[in-house]
Amino acid sequence: MKLAKISLATLVALGAFSSVASATPLEEAIKNVDVSGFARYRYENVNTEETVGSKTSAGHKFKFITNFKAAIDDNFFGVVGLRYNKADGSGNAAAGVTDTTVVNNGGNLNIHQLYLGYTYGNTTVTAGKQVIGTFFTDDAIGTGAKIVNKDIEGLTLAAIAFDALENDAQESDGALLGFARGKQAAFKKLSFIAGTGALDPANTTGTNAEKSYDAGNLYGVAAMGSYDPISFQLWYASLTNVTDLLALELAGDFDVTNDINVGFKGQFVNSDADSSIKKAAPDYNDGKFYAGELSTELYGVSLAAGYIGYKVDDRGITSFSFEDQGSLIDVAEQRNDYVLDYTLIGGKGNFWFAKLGYGIDKFDLGVDYIAGTAKYKGGKETDYQEVMPSIAYKYSKKLKFSTFYSWANIDEKGKDDYDSTKYRFEAKYSF
Repeated sequence: MKLAKISLATLVALGAFSSVASATPLEEAIKNVDVSGFARYRYENVNTEETVGSKTSAGHKFKFITNFKAAIDDNFFGVVGLRYNKADGSGNAAAGVTDTTVVNNGGNLNIHQLYLGYTYGNTTVTAGKQVIGTFFTDDAIGTGAKIVNKDIEGLTLAAIAFDALENDAQESDGALLGFARGKQAAFKKLSFIAGTGALDPANTTGTNAEKSYDAGNLYGVAAMGSYDPISFQLWYASLTNVTDLLALELAGDFDVTNDINVGFKGQFVNSDADSSIKKAAPDYNDGKFYAGELSTELYGVSLAAGYIGYKVDDRGITSFSFEDQGSLIDVAEQRNDYVLDYTLIGGKGNFWFAKLGYGIDKFDLGVDYIAGTAKYKGGKETDYQEVMPSIAYKYSKKLKFSTFYSWANIDEKGKDDYDSTKYRFEAKYSF
């Protein structure tokens, strides 16, 4: 019997054909995969007119997120998500040319989520890189574990532990993580609110200006209940080197008739600052946040009005959210450098707001208004007001166009009185 000589290349080819022959057909492999996400385009233009002149910034923002969820075996599932995020500058009128500079922080294309999940009964455990999903964050990403239990009807219990938090400038909103990255803008904001420049001065100027602060790990537990028409949320979370936050939300929604609905929402947050951040930023302190809203819908018209207040010990600085505005009551759009950024907020503030909306066919019209005063250390006071009309057109269940124009006035008593405007157009396709 002769043995044929087979080359290495032939063996590799035969192995490949064998693998293909036994591979799962594509249609079978993807039939149990759920795909979700969105593609979004935004154009934004912000203009600030101060006593010394005006400053304009404009740009195009492209964002695409797609998540693939697949059953693996028995009760296990996996999620892999991709994210494309890019910002292009718009025209530079002063130079008379088009600014093609690309703002590219952390790369345009990267992994959005990558985690493994296990479901047993009414309990789901997920571990890996995922959306944190707390009362104190918006769309922040972290690496860690999350447990959600729904054994009791109407009640959801949750626990989280994350030891790595995404905090690049494009994805993480708010000044708190800017402070963690050692950015000068965050230190300047801290100095303004506290009325002092003595905030870790060795690290805010010169060659050490970019030295970062370790915000620590994030841990939390929550209980969320929904018992029509009343719902509540109770959250505790600790960003270990920053602050411990305790939040309570109580809301109600009542149908008076088929055409009339009334509702309410109340929120309270207590911030207990960690000793380590008090050393890095001596004016960082404990604080309390309280807000309420009353709303009604009458024959297609929605109305809401409410109050937002906060107080920081010794008129210092604190945080009521870790990223963006979280789930706290929020109005209008602009985030002035010194007012209403819940991640780093200071002094004592009192604000009143109102919202008006109307839906007709595929159009939603609205206008937000907020006004109030913030008082800082050293007797400094800032009056703030903003009005924002908006319109949205729902072309289909998946495709939506929206735009708004926001005008804000910031009056720093004894210093500056200036206006800021912001315009945005957005097209979003969700799937």
